[in-house]
Amino acid sequence: MDRAIHVHRGGARAGVLAARGDSVSARAREHAGIPSVTQGDHDPHPEDPISLSGRTVAGRYRVVGMLGEGGIGKVYEAEQIGLDRQVAVKVIQPKRRNDPVTTQRFLREARAAGRISSPHVVTLFDCGTDDGTGELYIAMEMLLGQSLLSRLADGEPMELPEVLRVAASIARGLAAAHDAGVLHRDLKPANIFLCADGNVKVLDFGIAKLIDDRAEEGEPLTQVNRVLGTPMYMSPEAATRRPVGPSADLYAVGLLIYEMVVGAPPFRTGNAWKTLEAQVKEQAPPLGQAAPWRTIPEKLERLVQSLLHKRPEQRPQRASDVAATLDELSVELKMQNSAADRTEVEVRLPEGVPEPTARIITERPPSSERAPELHTPPPAAEVPAQEPSAPIDPPPIGHPHEEDELMAATTVWAGSGAGVHPARSAPPSRPTAPTRSGLNGRGLWLAAAIVGVLVFAAVLVVRIWF
Repeated sequence: MDRAIHVHRGGARAGVLAARGDSVSARAREHAGIPSVTQGDHDPHPEDPISLSGRTVAGRYRVVGMLGEGGIGKVYEAEQIGLDRQVAVKVIQPKRRNDPVTTQRFLREARAAGRISSPHVVTLFDCGTDDGTGELYIAMEMLLGQSLLSRLADGEPMELPEVLRVAASIARGLAAAHDAGVLHRDLKPANIFLCADGNVKVLDFGIAKLIDDRAEEGEPLTQVNRVLGTPMYMSPEAATRRPVGPSADLYAVGLLIYEMVVGAPPFRTGNAWKTLEAQVKEQAPPLGQAAPWRTIPEKLERLVQSLLHKRPEQRPQRASDVAATLDELSVELKMQNSAADRTEVEVRLPEGVPEPTARIITERPPSSERAPELHTPPPAAEVPAQEPSAPIDPPPIGHPHEEDELMAATTVWAGSGAGVHPARSAPPSRPTAPTRSGLNGRGLWLAAAIVGVLVFAAVLVVRIWF
């Protein structure tokens, strides 16, 4: 399938800031997935009479090495003279320079990207013709990081917070493009760049459609027998060559979210035409069914199903609305994760302790900041005998700072009724004071014993004496 190629497509899909010298560093190429180019072999096409390596383009871009190439374009790393910044310079492949369709696509890409101003869309600096060679070029920002294609290369799904963040950034980039009158038409993982600073950018407007360009339909770019796009990420209307609008790009956003969550796109058959047929006729399985090992928020499930609706008018119509929904989902997910880190314990209060007017929930302290162990209340002092009518004082509550320590242990006081705090030992039993009746009984027995001994002694003395 003939498609426009950009710096970030295929082997040249990542414009990674490379080391200075005649060639891009091997480490940078491996990180970006760019085919290696050996020293002194910057141009693999010997028939190319115009090799940019070591040259200066348009008098202001000093080329230091080639980043990569695709079927239509070649991309070089260059330094912009006077501004001391690195840029990516793209030119047309030598064998395609005389093709009017390729030239039109190249210029349309420059016009489309030049219209858009967004932190989530690759920035185009310059476009023109080199005075010395007559060669068309596009100068754009260099990016450090990796493409979404590289991120998903191992088939592992992404964590939901990252999915929502990346998808929201893509939607914001598309919102800026649509507001500028540009339809991307080739949104796919290779054209999404995950920057090292955490930003996300939409790339490659090689087959973009300018909404206000009425002459486009009569140009050879869109003639019959040409289906523009990538089958696994094409909308049903694009697959059947019907008119496309912003909702076609949003259909691709739904496919990207699906792949980030599940680890694979919903429609992948190994055959381009069968994949296109599946895009038109088959329904994507729900996320929860395709990824049963993870919990999918119901709101995210509904959003993806609406984005993948076969009828364009049934999908969300504004990329900004999709971005807002994804932001809301991100906030809700953070709140759920925060709530999962809180602890609530139900405790019955001992008698005599007033019930609090509100439930208090405190954060669980980190392991390194655990609250000190609770102090066990000291044993109560022995109480002297009292009159039966005198009230007995209640046992002491415990350590003076016990209440603060209970809060540090994230206890929630709630409820009422008798009982002992599970984290506190039961107060020791108080010795029972002897009663008055008990004392009288023991005195009588003692007096009787003494009298008996005295009587016995008197009898002995009398008998011995007389």
